[in-house]
Amino acid sequence: MKDRAVKHAKFALLFAISCLVIPQCNNSNLLGQDFRIDSQVYVDGKSSPVSENITLFSAGVIYDFQLSDNGESETEETVIFNRRQKTFTLLNHANRTKLDLVDLELLSIYEGVRKETRQDHRSRFLTDDSFVEDIDLSANLVTLSSPQIEYRYSGSQPAKVSILEQYNEFLHYFTMLNVSDPTKVPPFARMELNKSIKRLGWIPTEIRISVEQNSLFREAFKAKSKHTVRYQLSKKDQARIESIKKRWSQYKPVYLAEYRGFKKEPKLKIPEIKPVSFEEEISNDQRKKK
Repeated sequence: MKDRAVKHAKFALLFAISCLVIPQCNNSNLLGQDFRIDSQVYVDGKSSPVSENITLFSAGVIYDFQLSDNGESETEETVIFNRRQKTFTLLNHANRTKLDLVDLELLSIYEGVRKETRQDHRSRFLTDDSFVEDIDLSANLVTLSSPQIEYRYSGSQPAKVSILEQYNEFLHYFTMLNVSDPTKVPPFARMELNKSIKRLGWIPTEIRISVEQNSLFREAFKAKSKHTVRYQLSKKDQARIESIKKRWSQYKPVYLAEYRGFKKEPKLKIPEIKPVSFEEEISNDQRKKK
């Protein structure tokens, strides 16, 4: 469990997609255009992804599917966000449980975790370190550097600007959602990356991260994520949405503590994370799957 927690903690730092805030769409198109984002995370030097997601935007609802090794079926958790109601539904497929979170609940957790992060000497750099931004427009490349973390991302403005408002909500709420899981490192450094991308109005195609050895991680590591936007949903995408809707209603509703596997509601604090190397995490995770 700890090995998987550390793996997810690092992914929380590097999995980031963003967009530009634009004015509200007109009344005839309040729900926005349907589209899809494919995302893969790679450990430095590896040709195969260690994590894959498909995110579908459809009729005002965002569906984020973690994929299994074959890249076809969802595994572990599916996250659903209703843009109109500002409500998350998290589905745990192994336990057949679901968790509902409204935005105000999430904001309360977020502020609590921010306060605890600043008080913890191991994680304080996530909220307190400043980033220096270097923009190379000729190469469509941006570097964001702090003493502990460096992000490098490339991207451009989307071909269809009508997706930007939805994309921005995806950025905001899915970044905040990480604080609902005490096994993940808080996403405050990633927030700084998101701000940079928003200012430029880009959708990243590739994001690279380098993290120095520090109080949270015993060894330095590098990784990257790749993102592809598709401007329409296929029949297979629509079928995936219909399938998850049917199973969704059959899952048992639970509170946050039970959903995350705690006997009682945990206090808002940074979890004890076993300091292992990034390569060790991946190996342990693969052994679990076998």
